[in-house]
Amino acid sequence: MASYEWIKLSWNKNYAPHYIPCCPHLDNPNMLLLLGVPGYASDEFFLSTLSKYGEIVEAKSQPKPSAIPKFHIPNGSKFFRDFSEPCAFRCVFVQFLNPDGLTKFLAAAKMGISYHIAEYSKPLTGYRKWAAEHQMMYPDETELRKECEEYIAEFDEREKLKLQREKEMAEKPDEDGWITVTKSTKFGASVESAQEKKKDYDKKMEKRKKEMLHLYSFQERENRKESLAVLKQKFQEDKEKIAKMKSARKFKPY
Repeated sequence: MASYEWIKLSWNKNYAPHYIPCCPHLDNPNMLLLLGVPGYASDEFFLSTLSKYGEIVEAKSQPKPSAIPKFHIPNGSKFFRDFSEPCAFRCVFVQFLNPDGLTKFLAAAKMGISYHIAEYSKPLTGYRKWAAEHQMMYPDETELRKECEEYIAEFDEREKLKLQREKEMAEKPDEDGWITVTKSTKFGASVESAQEKKKDYDKKMEKRKKEMLHLYSFQERENRKESLAVLKQKFQEDKEKIAKMKSARKFKPY
């Protein structure tokens, strides 16, 4: 179990400090873990203040601690953010380049360290922060349209390259002679072949309906008897009709 050291963190000298527990990360000897960090202390604050103990690779935060930190990579968009910035208490991971930097910081924390945020940076708080968030809800239409068009153009180019690569994979077999079946080659049939498949399917369904008309053999026998009786009756009617026509054609002079 890791032993914790404590540092004091406050807005300025007039405010009561937050006591932040910190310890080395269990799976990374160069990483420092700080817990319960308030929202007004940004990652850049720790990156600038702790750099005096040693060179820092990065300082990232996430809502909860984990064995493997999952840092979010920003998508670079000014309007469409796929993550929410931490505004409440969170944990911060500080990655030192060498373990000496982490050792120096823990030794200083054991002696007692106190930081005042206002002396290093002035993040937006209160109504200024609310005003900035409100302005972000109504972005500039020209910049927003430009970013959307650039994203669509990049997406179309990626899809074009993807289809081209899948087409090449479908046409060229690999070393073992196998051809990779992709989504585009599986469902990319022509209109003519689709129409032929539709006709074959309709024929099969019509044949199946006829076969399913009589489920039992006795029903089929009864159907044959009825159709045979109808044919016999029709034959008899035609025979009588022909006999009448012959008798009507006979010449009777007297």
